[in-house]
Amino acid sequence: MATHSSVPWGYLEPINSVYPRGILTKPSYVIGRHPTECDIVLDSNELRQNEYFIHLSSKHFVIEFTNNNRSIIFRDVSRNGCYIDGELVHHSKISFQNKEHIISLALKENRAYRFINISDLFGVIDLDERYLKANLLGSGSFANVYKAVSYTTQTYRAIKIINKDQCEKQIGPGFSKYLYREVSIHGSVDHPCILRRFDVYHEKSDLFVEMEYAAGGSLFDRIHKSYIMSEDECKFIFYQIACALAYLHRLKIVHRDIKPANVLLMSNERETIAKLSDFGVAKYVYASSRYLNTTIAGTQQFMAPEVQFQTGHSTNADVWSFGMTLLNAFVGDTVFRLRGIRALNSVSHTKRDLKEILVKTLEKNTFARPDMNQLFRYNWFRDSAFFERIQKLIQSQTGKCLNLPYERLF
Repeated sequence: MATHSSVPWGYLEPINSVYPRGILTKPSYVIGRHPTECDIVLDSNELRQNEYFIHLSSKHFVIEFTNNNRSIIFRDVSRNGCYIDGELVHHSKISFQNKEHIISLALKENRAYRFINISDLFGVIDLDERYLKANLLGSGSFANVYKAVSYTTQTYRAIKIINKDQCEKQIGPGFSKYLYREVSIHGSVDHPCILRRFDVYHEKSDLFVEMEYAAGGSLFDRIHKSYIMSEDECKFIFYQIACALAYLHRLKIVHRDIKPANVLLMSNERETIAKLSDFGVAKYVYASSRYLNTTIAGTQQFMAPEVQFQTGHSTNADVWSFGMTLLNAFVGDTVFRLRGIRALNSVSHTKRDLKEILVKTLEKNTFARPDMNQLFRYNWFRDSAFFERIQKLIQSQTGKCLNLPYERLF
């Protein structure tokens, strides 16, 4: 059986990037400024320059997990108190009842952490007793994805196996990027054009993530086939991905790695359901410009300028990557690989509506770039017949409806 030393029960996601993140596996954690008496130390050169640093205590709060009744207790031990979801907690303790809580330190406006309860996220299984692994679908530096069939339901699944040792060597202790972002964020979304994440299982050395199986492979595979994708074929796929991104952005989630390899196709038909996948670098974003992400994340060829030059990015970084992925699909891999964004000049002026979308999404100034909702105002997306075809396919195969962004008008 797995123990607390290896199975995480909580995640402290920094709202303000000056605070260190924390994957919680031990029964109790002390968080504060003291360098030896705290498990998570709130002291760094960046944090010392923050206006709220002087209000932090040597021991600010304690967070505990009780295994027998699966409860999570928060205790304030500071001189200035804490705010949990906007309510003051000072020299007292409370039980965390919800899946998520916002923790402010000393002052209500000092929103430091989003606490995520992941105590019920992980099961423990012998994968080989539940699934028959088939062929390898893809591999990375510390994860492999296999096609598998369930012994009980006889359905196909994609099983992502993350090697924790390799992940910790490359990312650092706790493999937090994969634990929270790819598992928790992915599991929290529900959209017909986002690949479904089912269960997550834990073993000593590996993490197993069970997902939908996409029989048509990736958009990357389709682009690399001999034929050139038509504008209609592109629109059928990218209409769906645009809806998925608009949905994510309404939830304040930025994907940060939109590219052909992360768009999966449910069949080999020209008109097929397309699904956005891989939430490994996805992140919640916040309204204040003070909390814009400045870390480089994603794939360079599809990366927005504000990400590449670390000037601060939010959900509009996905709009740029959406445009680059659409450009790649329409001009083909050879032209795109050789010319990059300059391949935009090879799009015929007769494709006026398509070119308008490409020009708008590839606007270098993130503040002048339209958001995903605004994109649906342009003519390329103002196509009711196209939408009805997509809607009919999704309803027949999934039983769900594809909801348009609220600003969308035909």
